[in-house]
Amino acid sequence: MESQTVKPPRSRARIALGIFARLAITGLVFGFLFTRIDARAVGAAVERIPLLALLGALFSLLFALFTGIVRWRALLVAYGAVTIPGWKESIRLYWVSLFYNLLPGAVGGDVYRGYSTRHFFADGAATRSVSVVFVERVFGFTGLLVLAAAATLAGPAADRQVLFYSGIGLCAAFGAVLTIALGRRVARFLPGSLAKLAGSLPSIERPAPFGFAIALSVVTHVLVSLSGHVLIHSLAPSVTFNDSMSIFPIGTLAAYFPLTVAGAGARDTALVVLFAKLGIARENALATSLCLLGCNLLLSGFGGILQSAGRTATHLPTASSEPGR
Repeated sequence: MESQTVKPPRSRARIALGIFARLAITGLVFGFLFTRIDARAVGAAVERIPLLALLGALFSLLFALFTGIVRWRALLVAYGAVTIPGWKESIRLYWVSLFYNLLPGAVGGDVYRGYSTRHFFADGAATRSVSVVFVERVFGFTGLLVLAAAATLAGPAADRQVLFYSGIGLCAAFGAVLTIALGRRVARFLPGSLAKLAGSLPSIERPAPFGFAIALSVVTHVLVSLSGHVLIHSLAPSVTFNDSMSIFPIGTLAAYFPLTVAGAGARDTALVVLFAKLGIARENALATSLCLLGCNLLLSGFGGILQSAGRTATHLPTASSEPGR
């Protein structure tokens, strides 16, 4: 009993420490940026961005979100889900998961989405549905690496070393997907708990949707880069679409740095440094990055509204509700 009373405070302290560390690091990064860039100049740059450009960036991110939903549904089919959630439910689950991914660790939404769809598989095992969400996350990372490497080859703005690191990342992503895909086949060669875990992993049953999901991962990040291009081009018309395709994917890669809040700070620094190579003013690059962050937070925040509305709806009486059910 004593151990039970001691563990929860430690767990809470660990969570609080993680939150504090992310907030502190994010704050320090922004503090450093604003020692090099005049905050008033950044504010003026934000004010110069036309409303039409902001709406264009927001709608591009919205299309990227729906592309992600289609990719997730394709992976459910590929991994043999017995049924697929309807479009309305798919949109709700995906959007709410974006909100939970703002929490420390950035995986709360993935766990939520995977656990909520466990009953779409024949055995109802959460391991399968969570694994599909994990593969979907890996696919997003893989599509980003492919786009970053391709854009680096096409344009001189990005550092050529990105090709090397993209190659390493692609190998790691491919290994993770392959491990999950072959989990059942290698389970008998693994010991104890590892064999049990590997045996519960899903296997690819329909290759065509699997390949379709890979293609959609690249499309998703093209749309994300397009949203950034709309903003930076409104401030610096000399930036071409190819320039944006070679820079924004690398900025998004930087946002995967785990010790920040929603990638803030890491992405901003990367974009400022990379656009500086094109001669773009640092305040314009930072203003673009901050507006992108705002658009992402706005979309993710709407997921919180959907979750709140869903909870409220479950407490409202309906005509079909029956006592005892």
